Amino acid sequence: MDVTSTTAGAAVALRQSMTQMDTGMKMLGNSAQQQGAVAALLSGGTGGAPAPSAGGNITETRGQNLNILV
Repeated sequence: MDVTSTTAGAAVALRQSMTQMDTGMKMLGNSAQQQGAVAALLSGGTGGAPAPSAGGNITETRGQNLNILV
């Protein structure tokens, strides 16, 4: 077995896995930002009770995951 080709193959595989991990972390960060923005909108942007002008019934989603696709 050629040691050079084995080492090169391992380096390429490591590089690909690092790229995938970086992409995954960026996507998780974007998801957290989006969920924070939705929570701020639902709470009127103050972090407190819903804004009086929001209208309708707003259900608190504390502790639940929001999966909102735009």
